[in-house]
Amino acid sequence: MTQSATEIATAWMAALASGDAERTIALSSPSIVYTTGQVRRYEGHDGVRDIVSDLSRLAGFLTVGVEGEVLESEGVVALRRIERYTLPSGGVEIRGCSFVEVEDGVVTRWADYKSMHAIDEIVG
Repeated sequence: MTQSATEIATAWMAALASGDAERTIALSSPSIVYTTGQVRRYEGHDGVRDIVSDLSRLAGFLTVGVEGEVLESEGVVALRRIERYTLPSGGVEIRGCSFVEVEDGVVTRWADYKSMHAIDEIVG
């Protein structure tokens, strides 16, 4: 049974958010490119390991989920995402959008777009 691009993209995000590097890599092209706006760029399977490592430092402080409708067209998925950060001063929610390209059953490109303004105001 073939999975849809949406199923692959959401499985990739869940594996990443749970810290499962091997599952995330299994769902990733060897040449994957992951960007977070203009802040960070990760490439290839080593980049996936780096993403997992970076996110593992936020364990207990960050949860990630899909919010609302997911759009898919010809292997490109648009996900409305929400990140919830738990800080000593309270919780912060960051809404964003991810565009995910899926080919041959793996994620080839993931681009996150979000404003970190709310976090910047709290932590300076």
